[in-house]
Amino acid sequence: MSTRKKMNVTIADVARVAGVSVTTVSRILNGEKYVRDDKKKAVEAAVEKLGYRPSLYARSLAGNRSYVIGLLLDDPQGDYLSGIQRGLLKKCKEAGLHVVVEVFDKTTTFEQIQSFLSSLGLSGVILTPPICDNEVILAALSKRKIPTIRISPGRTFAGMTDIGIDNFGAAYKMTEHLIGLGHKDIGFITGDTEHADARERLQGFQSAMADNGLLVRRDWVGRGTYVFASGLTAAKQILSQENRPTAIFASNDEMAAATITVAHEMRIDVPGELSVAGFDDLPLASFITPPLTTIRQPIEEMAIAAATKLLDAHQAQDACGDTGALTMDFAFIERKSTTRPIR
Repeated sequence: MSTRKKMNVTIADVARVAGVSVTTVSRILNGEKYVRDDKKKAVEAAVEKLGYRPSLYARSLAGNRSYVIGLLLDDPQGDYLSGIQRGLLKKCKEAGLHVVVEVFDKTTTFEQIQSFLSSLGLSGVILTPPICDNEVILAALSKRKIPTIRISPGRTFAGMTDIGIDNFGAAYKMTEHLIGLGHKDIGFITGDTEHADARERLQGFQSAMADNGLLVRRDWVGRGTYVFASGLTAAKQILSQENRPTAIFASNDEMAAATITVAHEMRIDVPGELSVAGFDDLPLASFITPPLTTIRQPIEEMAIAAATKLLDAHQAQDACGDTGALTMDFAFIERKSTTRPIR
């Protein structure tokens, strides 16, 4: 059969070859449980023989539910969100679902999000930081009872599932690594403090310092926003001081890479004179010189887990049944950007 003919195969053709009704084919394609095995096998064989692939629109009409997952974010830039999108697209492609990416922010109104949700009839939604804590968006999703997974939120929300890592514990572990090397003068670059994970990483750093009897100097804490440019500004502010730290822990790898760039420009040897640590283990962490000591966050795996939960909910035609929190493991990755201080 030619490719063109396969593209024109209809659900009626599948029903004719399988010897069942169009309604039965529709029920089987939409995953309904109570269908006789012999009919299910006949339809599956017909689908395989004819090369039939149901259109998204037809499947939505047949089951009165869409096959589209919405990924809502506030800024599509950055390797972190690219990782989220890669994981989500990979899982949805395997499952035959489609993904709609939409940008919202703190100025989004209830009416705007309601209009967006009404126009698509989404099977489920994944929310990324910081809009995973946006009360307007959460209220709209809750009102429409759309299964929702939130990645790295700062607080719980009834009826929704949360996925993330222990950001506090990961930052605490990295800080203890630097202290264990002999560093007492440690600077820190925050992430965007509108993100709950940025606040948790700062708290983890502060707690590890306090528990080891070390002072956190305010002038050694630079404010970043998780982007490279903000890391440049924060690193220059910290390293331009007469007394500078022997180590800097940046809240993500992009800002850690920016810190190394500033150090090179100022002829500060890394790691000889300045140890630098990051967070996330993005691809760039392995490529820069020296390679970054960092925390590996399973970014793509979190997105895959989120899509899997939404797919399960969709097939069950129910909300996300096991709401609550799924905490995934992080890993400490030691590379050449950190070493013992020379002073």
